[in-house]
Amino acid sequence: MKRIYIIIGIIAAVILVFIFLIHTNNDKSNNDDPSKNQSLLNIFQFMSQQEQSEELPPVDPEKVETYEIEQANFIKDIILEKNPVCAGEDFKVTVIAKNPFGSDAHLVYRISNKLGNPAIMRFNKAGQREFYVTVRDEGKHIDMRKVQITVVECADKPLVVLSARLHNLEPESAIFEVTSQKGLSGKCTYEWDFGDGTYATTQNGYITHSYASRDQKGLQSSFLVKVTVADANNITATGRNSISFPNVHYLSNLMGNPIIPSLYNKFPSIDSSTVTVEVTMKNIFDEAVSFNNAVLECMPCNTEMSPDYKNINPDQLLESTYIAPRSTVKQLLKISRYLLPKSTCNLTITLSGQYPGNREVYAKIYLNIPPQSKEDIDASRDKIITDDDMIEKLNKASKILGKDKPITPQDIQKLEREGKL
Repeated sequence: MKRIYIIIGIIAAVILVFIFLIHTNNDKSNNDDPSKNQSLLNIFQFMSQQEQSEELPPVDPEKVETYEIEQANFIKDIILEKNPVCAGEDFKVTVIAKNPFGSDAHLVYRISNKLGNPAIMRFNKAGQREFYVTVRDEGKHIDMRKVQITVVECADKPLVVLSARLHNLEPESAIFEVTSQKGLSGKCTYEWDFGDGTYATTQNGYITHSYASRDQKGLQSSFLVKVTVADANNITATGRNSISFPNVHYLSNLMGNPIIPSLYNKFPSIDSSTVTVEVTMKNIFDEAVSFNNAVLECMPCNTEMSPDYKNINPDQLLESTYIAPRSTVKQLLKISRYLLPKSTCNLTITLSGQYPGNREVYAKIYLNIPPQSKEDIDASRDKIITDDDMIEKLNKASKILGKDKPITPQDIQKLEREGKL
């Protein structure tokens, strides 16, 4: 299963970058500096690199990229929350940096193996330890500093270790999991603080959270996440971690192709006349956005057939096509079934409108539509799962979630983590 998730995640990342490249090539008149676009793609790659184990050696600054880079003086101070620290204890690292070449918001950070700033770190072995802090801008400037910290063995006390990683299937979401806890016993309650002003309570140490509605005022957004675990004897312990997102939509605007972040369920509600999905769109820009065109790309269940395209007025889909600057609109998107060929299994909706500077702004929505006839089911038979273990998991998941709900890979992953499958 893990291999499947990783492959899908890699494919999703490649598609995302491919969309960027297409938009860039389609709008060269508005962005005629190829070196700038290449620099932005380089910084996006830097922000998208997978985190590595703390045991791996630091990256040689001479080998960060294959193109020429210049040493800069970005880093002004590095603040350790505590020093020394206990083995296995988390601690916060904050970097103070200034960008003499442009906006401070265009600096991106890697603290040891963690993307973003500030970051939560942890060393499991006692001794004199060291790590590197790397700061880059969207051009070819880079700064790197070595930090030393003392790690000591401490007396046993309740301890929670929290892992954090980006979701393979939902690029704007993160997965948090308590991977170990000591000094706690019995049934535990988990209080979550996601660092964005939202909270949750669970009875297990696993949860996913979407950051799609975050403000995007720079190239990178970082969040400090905290979980407080209370056991049956009311003994508590807290674990922390950090998560960082590359701000793809902010980056797209720098490249001359503004894209509106959209949050929605890929599996819409369907009745005899309408396909309906609730969509939350956030205008992260300082200018108002108004959509005046919509394109429906209807992909048949039989993937050997060509998709069908329809240009329609976005008023036929949305209650409101206007989004004020720096504001969020939550509304129902409704598509009349007569607009879709009967054999449609995948639907892509591209909304577009005029944007200052003779540019276009876009929002894309991808929907999965279950086959509606025996012919469609037969046409998509190559998607049928033949793994007996997976079939058993799907049947169990259907009983837990309800037979009418399509079962997604993230549903299976969540139920596995909760020990229900």
